[in-house]
Amino acid sequence: MKRALAIAGALVISSGVAHAQGVDVRDLPALPPADDEPSSSATVLAATSAEEDVVVGAAKREQSLGNVASAVTVISADRLRRFGYRTIGEAVAAVAGAYLVDNRLSYSVGIRGLQIPGDFNTRILVLVDGASINEAWGAYAGVGFDAIVGIDEIARIEVIRGPVSSVYGTNAFFGIVNIVTRGATETARAWARTGVHSINGITTSAGFAAGDVDRQLRGTFHFMDRFGETTTLDEDPAFELAQDGSRAFAAGVVGAYGGSFAQLRAVRFNRESPFGPYDVNLAGPPYDQVDTQLLVEGGHTRGLSSRLTVAGRGYANLYTFRDISPSYEPVLEAPLESTGAAQTYGAELRGRYELVFPDRLGITAGTEASYNRTASTAFRSDAPDALLADVPLDYSLQAIYAELDGQPTSWFGYTAGLRFDRHSKLEDKLSPRAALFFAKPERYGLKLLYAQGFRNPSAYEGYFEDTSDFVAHPEDLSAEAIRSFEAVAWSRPLPGLATRLSAYYWDAGNIIEAGPAPEDSDLLQFQNVTRLVSVGLEAEGSYRNSAGWYVFGGGAYTRVGSEVMGELAYGDVTNAPALSAGLGASTPKLFEIVHVSAEAIYLGTRPTRPDANDQPSADAPAWVGLNLTVYAPQLRGFDVTAGARNLVGTRDLMPAPGDYDRSMPDTRVVPRVPGEGREIYVKVGYSY
Repeated sequence: MKRALAIAGALVISSGVAHAQGVDVRDLPALPPADDEPSSSATVLAATSAEEDVVVGAAKREQSLGNVASAVTVISADRLRRFGYRTIGEAVAAVAGAYLVDNRLSYSVGIRGLQIPGDFNTRILVLVDGASINEAWGAYAGVGFDAIVGIDEIARIEVIRGPVSSVYGTNAFFGIVNIVTRGATETARAWARTGVHSINGITTSAGFAAGDVDRQLRGTFHFMDRFGETTTLDEDPAFELAQDGSRAFAAGVVGAYGGSFAQLRAVRFNRESPFGPYDVNLAGPPYDQVDTQLLVEGGHTRGLSSRLTVAGRGYANLYTFRDISPSYEPVLEAPLESTGAAQTYGAELRGRYELVFPDRLGITAGTEASYNRTASTAFRSDAPDALLADVPLDYSLQAIYAELDGQPTSWFGYTAGLRFDRHSKLEDKLSPRAALFFAKPERYGLKLLYAQGFRNPSAYEGYFEDTSDFVAHPEDLSAEAIRSFEAVAWSRPLPGLATRLSAYYWDAGNIIEAGPAPEDSDLLQFQNVTRLVSVGLEAEGSYRNSAGWYVFGGGAYTRVGSEVMGELAYGDVTNAPALSAGLGASTPKLFEIVHVSAEAIYLGTRPTRPDANDQPSADAPAWVGLNLTVYAPQLRGFDVTAGARNLVGTRDLMPAPGDYDRSMPDTRVVPRVPGEGREIYVKVGYSY
């Protein structure tokens, strides 16, 4: 119990100093021991309740949920392990207002009815220990088995809804997924875990940790070799597609010494898609895609006085993309290969000054700059030196930002911030946000939130072409923009019980989508095509008690509209469910051995793209996913997780992106692709 109180106390009396992206781990919130360590139910309740009240990703510093200028859900280490999540995407899928799309190339996260088919999380900023994973060529960020960090390394995940461009700039558009990894004091000195999954194949992970909070070194690696599954498209149910294989390898090393912090992470992900994007012959070899990424970051935080803290960091994000579209004989005689590459080198300097100490009035300010080199190529495999396209693009970004926050009384607080971003190739952007907080501390409160955000078109969207499927857009492609208004009511009426209700209005303009090029309808081109509006209600709650029970639930009702001929039309936006919900329950350790956890996910019907004659296609039907997990954290030094996902067995027929449409052998729209079927898995780990 002393350990639990110490952990909880560390969170409650945390200094609240400025937290730069990925700097000193002492600035990360203290975390409870994962359930693979001996702990009582009271320990987990005290530590996890404290953990779930702290957010670091919404303002690059520690804040309580009642004083953060966003609607936030914290997925704790205890929840990650009890429910047997295998990827970041699986963990986020049951969060209120969020949903997961698997287009058989990558997981994509939708928030409040907004997820553009074919988007690879470019409108969600994904952070690992504060460092952005979104790369400079396509702004891609993996949250499945393609993630740069494995689930076994994660201590908690923060899901931050709405634009946060006033702090982070581009890509923090629909929200942020902030991943905090386990420090040396929160994990075993060495551990290994392996699993067998009926669809996702063999998974293996291992790691080590040495030192304490101030001085530590830790490393991990994760590997996956997917079995895949045979399935069909509903346009041709008699034709069985080949199994979709996949392989992933990720590794990372993290170190800290005093006020310094560094991380080195790398991932390589190879995915085959039998669904034939870009006119690949369904009866031939599958489309093949390979992503490789390297992230390097180092920083230092120093308190210059009791009021002033300064942090600096430097980073590099290197990424390569390669895909192979097999030939469609006899029309195409050789496979088409496309590549993309990005190199980002940047630095940030920021500080926080407590004008009225402690925490009555403070200002956080900083500046950030990066240089980005990108390139796109396309060629036939039989003539790799005869480039069909070779498009280099170099650009730089500079930004300055500041945010003032105050709490003049115990029941009232406020935040106001502004960021200016300069892009050497695009227009400058100004991103404000403001919030008012009214609360009876630790009991209930109301937050009134306003924010503006933007998303720059990526090099892939603006400049990529291959002369076969894509043509580059003219120079006038503009940044997307969003305004957000939200009211959040929260309460903690009973010990262990937390609730939240949000009403929101999002207005996003200049949305970029791929569609037929005006000059040649057989080619795709990215264009600013529409305005999207999302308005709705979202509720969530969670309950824990000292006996070890844990229950969470939440859902959202959202009306999503698009602008047609100057007027908003609701109900026909592709991949926008009006209803989404998630519910989970986990038992205490039964017989002092295992937790049994069940989770249900509901997605309402979602419109799909119209057919070749511009007539409505069949909607993606409502879908219910039921998952069951049995987790034994301690069996003579071993931990065992056994689970079944999608127990109902019905595949989610998800709206397909436009690149799945066919022009060979005949022209047709493919409106839906099937999700994964029922899967069972077992994972066994050992630590010491």
